[in-house]
Formats: sequence, structure tokens, C-alpha cells
Amino acid sequence: MKIMIELLNIQNAQDIYDFEIKNRAYFEESLPSRGDEYYKFEVFNKIIRELIDEQNRGECFMYVIRDEVGKMVGRVNFFSIRDGEVKSAELGYRIGKDDNDKGIATKAVRIALKVGFEEHKFGRVDAGTSSENVASQRVLEKNGFVLVEKVENYIEVNGKWMDSLNFAKSL
Repeated sequence: MKIMIELLNIQNAQDIYDFEIKNRAYFEESLPSRGDEYYKFEVFNKIIRELIDEQNRGECFMYVIRDEVGKMVGRVNFFSIRDGEVKSAELGYRIGKDDNDKGIATKAVRIALKVGFEEHKFGRVDAGTSSENVASQRVLEKNGFVLVEKVENYIEVNGKWMDSLNFAKSL
């Protein structure tokens, strides 16, 4: 399956909203809930506008993942951008339930890393996943990330504490 990524903009905000609504229950099986407020259209729209402003300032870069026919199948994002001796960012991604297990995350992360290193000039990209999310760990490993740290009891999801595995990839 061919995929592409496009930068968050006001034109794709409705697709993102629909994607998040459709996949809310699926994402909340393994991630903390964003809360009911996040899913109110007017609140979501405000968040999107704030993210676009942050992108314009170079504070984050949020991308939509589309398949070969233009359907939104996921998101891949750079956030917590730090300018220092080495410019770095954290990477996050999510694929919708209907498009999971098709290799989309691996391809999207590969494309995003190319953009991150070449266009955004990152020297390092960090990513974290729960110790139970083996699929996400494989995505990172296939893209050249190495495990740098395990943090015990990092996040609570549905009343269960999970460890975090932190990965990094340098240019």
C-alpha cells in the first residue's frame, strides 16, 4: 500500500476530527483518554488552530497519513521540539483500527523521519511506547530506533499502570 503524509492544515481538520471520533474507543484501549471535551467539535477546532499556530512557530509538526486513494488512515507527529547542541523532537503516531496491521505505521514513520531529518533539521528523534505495545516497538526498530531507557509504571490506562520503553534515533 502506498501512503503519503501531509502537514496539518485547516483544510484537513475535518478529516482529523472524523478520524479521532471514529477511533476513540480503539485508541482508549491502550492510551489514556483525552476526555470528552477534546471530542466536542468547537473545542477540537480550537485545538487544531492552536496546533497550526505552533507549527508556524516551529514548535511541532503534525501530519496526516493518507492511503493511495486519499483516505486518512493515521497521524504521525513531531512534538516537544528542542533546540540545543542537537535539535531534537519526540515522535508519535497512530493508525486507525480499520487500517492497523498493514505496515502503514512503519512506512509513515520512515517518511516522517526523512522529512524530520532533512527538512526540519532534527539531529535526534525520540519515541516512547508502552512495554506491552510490541507492534509499536517493531515499527520503531524497523526504522532504526534503539532502546535507550525503560521507565516503570509510567502511564495509567484503564486502571492499569504500564511501563514505558523509550527509543531514539540519531542522524
